[in-house]
Parts: sequence; structure tokens; C-alpha cells
Amino acid sequence: MPAREGLGLPRSQRLSFSGSLAELHLDDLTEDGVVLSIGGAEQSHVEVGDPGFLLHDYLIRMAAVLQTCARERLSARGAHQAPQILHLGAGALTLPRWLEHHFPEVEQTVLDIEPELVEFVLEHLPMRTLPHNLIADAAAAIAPGGVLAGRTFDVVVVDLFNSAEAPAQLTSTQFHARAFEQVAPGGLLLMNLGDEPPMDFVRAQVASLLEASAGLGTSNDSALLSAPTDVLEARAEGNLTFAARRSAPLEQTELNAIWAAGPHPGDVLSGEELHQWAQQATRGFPRRTSH
Repeated sequence: MPAREGLGLPRSQRLSFSGSLAELHLDDLTEDGVVLSIGGAEQSHVEVGDPGFLLHDYLIRMAAVLQTCARERLSARGAHQAPQILHLGAGALTLPRWLEHHFPEVEQTVLDIEPELVEFVLEHLPMRTLPHNLIADAAAAIAPGGVLAGRTFDVVVVDLFNSAEAPAQLTSTQFHARAFEQVAPGGLLLMNLGDEPPMDFVRAQVASLLEASAGLGTSNDSALLSAPTDVLEARAEGNLTFAARRSAPLEQTELNAIWAAGPHPGDVLSGEELHQWAQQATRGFPRRTSH
């Protein structure tokens, strides 16, 4: 019997900040899939009974970065303090579930602006370990005097928007710099970005992120961008995964491992290649043929 049987889905909850309706309903794409939709738009997929399963391309890419670039830090046993992870943006907690499954030692903090969302999701799709739940605007939370001011985390995940319609306070270089400041030295910033051809919005976002990281002494060699090939070439809309390790460069072996993990066809850009991609304003990004 599928693990999702008995959940009594669909379920819904009106969200007081946006006024949108959050709905949990069955996903016919997989045997045990449940989808969170907000305002009629699909936000997250959870595979009930198998938190190690990820359906969407960008989440698989995020997981590959975490497994490759943060495994040792997240697997720390017997440390004075459990590895700390911050998620700016909650959704259905798909990535927190995956992290709990693979790295049970971690402590996770989830922030969302909708007061009812996390409790609604966890009521119907519980986790073994409840994350710390903060209700706040992400930009205000990491600003001076905010609820997260002065704290640092081993991994900071930013998954707040998926298009150029994102609020300005979440796309500025100031916001990016403050997000980097939440990352402990040697820790990882991981961000989900979305756009459509010609990718002008996401190119500007990546350029801003590189500028913000450089202001904290982190070089271009510490950052990467992973996405499907047609998205990087500005031939299709989609999601892109940006990552940067604070004060520690990425090794070529790590970049190769992230590329090998896929999904394919896809590519991983770093260093000068990433900088040039971010500076492009038109289509025509050249296809790479070898690694």
C-alpha cells in the first residue's frame, strides 16, 4: 500500500500574509507523491515514505552540491555543536527532509513569511525532527537587528522566488551580502534561481552574488552554477542552482563530481567561465563538449 494512503488528502489552508490558498494533494507522477500548491501554482513535491527521493531537477542539483561540497561538515559527529542549516523559504520542506534523511545529526532552521505554512505542512506531512520555525520576512530577518542577525550556519539555503517578479529586497546585492554573512567560514550558500530566455534576470543575480561574495573575501573560484544545458544556453526557461563556499575555493574534483551527478544534459560553471556567463546580455552561450 502506498505510504500516502490515509493522509486524507487533499487538504487546504488559507495563508494570512498573501491571502493565497495552500493545498496538499496527490501527485500522479509517482506512487507516493504529494504536491504543495500555493495560489494554484505547484511549489513542492514530497515523496511520502522516501525523503531521499527528489523529483525536480534543481533539487537533485542542490543535493549533489551538498553531498560533494558539504558532506564532511554536515557529517560531523561528536562535534561541540550539531551542524546548523538555515532555509530561507519553506515550501513543503522537501530539502529539509532530504537533509534529515542523509545527515540526521543536523539542526535545521526554516524561515517563511507565511505564519501558517510550516505548521500546515508538518501537520499532514510530519518530519522525524521538527525544524526550528521562524516566521519573518527573509530580508528583514538577516538585516541588522533582525531575528537572525549575528548568527552563522554551516549551510544557508535560499529558495524564495522563481522569476524576475521577485521582490526587490530579495534580489539586491545588499541582500546577497547579508545572506553570505550568515554562512560560517568554510560553509556553503546554496540558492535556487529561475528565469526564462534570454536569462537577463538570473545573469544579473549571479553577477550580484559574485560581487557580494567578493566583498567578503570569497573569490569566483569558490562559486558555481549548475543547470540543464538548454537553460544555461538561454534556449529554455528553468531553474539554476548557485552555490558558493565562504573563504574556501572549490576543487576541480568537486566540480567534476557535481557535473557527473547530473541530471544530464547539464553543465557546471565556475571561475572565469561563470563570471563571463553572468556578464552576457544576449543569447549564444557556447556549448561545452568535454569535462
